[in-house]
Amino acid sequence: MIRHFGLHILRRLMICAIAFTSFSTAVFAKNQPGEKPAAGAVNPLFVDPASRDFSENPGLLKRILSGPHGYFRFINIPFSEEICRRFSEIITTAPTLNLHGDAHIEQYAVTDLGRGLTDYDDSSTGPGVIDLLRFGVSVHLTCRKNGWADSSTILLDRFFAGYRAALKYPKMRVDAGAWVKRARATFKNDRASYFKWIDTMMEPMPDDDKNALIAAIQPYIDTKIAEDSTLSPDYFRIVQTGDLQMGIGSALDEKFLVRIRGKSADPLDDVVLEFKEVRDLSGIDCINSGQELDPFRILLGQTRIAYQPFAHLGYFRFHDKIFWVHSWVDNYKEVKIGKSFQSPGELAEVVYDVGVQLGKGHVKQIASPLDLQLRREQLQFLKKNEAALKTACRELTEETVAAWQMFHDSARQGE
Repeated sequence: MIRHFGLHILRRLMICAIAFTSFSTAVFAKNQPGEKPAAGAVNPLFVDPASRDFSENPGLLKRILSGPHGYFRFINIPFSEEICRRFSEIITTAPTLNLHGDAHIEQYAVTDLGRGLTDYDDSSTGPGVIDLLRFGVSVHLTCRKNGWADSSTILLDRFFAGYRAALKYPKMRVDAGAWVKRARATFKNDRASYFKWIDTMMEPMPDDDKNALIAAIQPYIDTKIAEDSTLSPDYFRIVQTGDLQMGIGSALDEKFLVRIRGKSADPLDDVVLEFKEVRDLSGIDCINSGQELDPFRILLGQTRIAYQPFAHLGYFRFHDKIFWVHSWVDNYKEVKIGKSFQSPGELAEVVYDVGVQLGKGHVKQIASPLDLQLRREQLQFLKKNEAALKTACRELTEETVAAWQMFHDSARQGE
């Protein structure tokens, strides 16, 4: 499998080559806040399918080709780079916040622990516009998918309203919406079936790789035992290991599943841990430098933004890579943009809830004891720039759809 770092370098080189041979340097000059690229410029959100090797994961290509939102999930880093470019002027004076880094509607899930945005692989610190614009474009694309394009402006307003409300009233709470209640009603407590499903998710590993992985996680285990006196070496005894292939934005990252003994010898009491390769974010210029391969950016992002962080958070090093760790839950159901919502009103409930979650999480613990001042600063930033952000959401939606069509046509031609 081609790893993400190599893919990122390849993509950057390809974009530079296209820019040099086809367009003047004026195309890439700094724009005014929120200004879209000059007419005739290459679509900055287009990724050539030939620059990726989908042979080991054809399901990923199928999900990308299925529609603009699948493609949107795949291009998170180029998308964030484009936000940095468009808003380079105002970002210099914007406050530094906790970032989810890949906020979109299909990241919203309900679990045994609670509800809200999940998947913190791209979390870091930097300007809040990255999360606001990424989620805003997801709102537009979701509305189009469901035939509710006329409601997209109202729903985007709901998202920003939730965000503002949480900045003003950080202790506010939001009731669970209709989709959350329906999802929870399907939850089961069937551990035997759960572990049968886990077996289907684990791809076989060579014995040498398995043994090396088990040795590599020992420092993580030692740290977790030191943090929590109720845990023991028996708790972390390895029962089963395997490769894991899933996701869209994370599909090309290396991942493993490990089943451990848990609190008792009963196999139904076992715990499942996921190990995920820490993704290289070095191409995103406006996030804080030095965080690209730092596992703590992910761990802190989850503890500060998630309503209920997953258990057993940690990290370890394996084969010159860094992996972060979290445990799985028995019940997990995430939004599917074309299936989950029965009306724009149900989508509005989720959109508002995410706005509240980001409004709380963006400023949480990052400026303590000056949280109030940071919340007020971000409110002023929003008051000054909200109209430009909403305009950029619409423009980036159009560019995303156009880039997906280019990707779709190129991929079909290459078949």
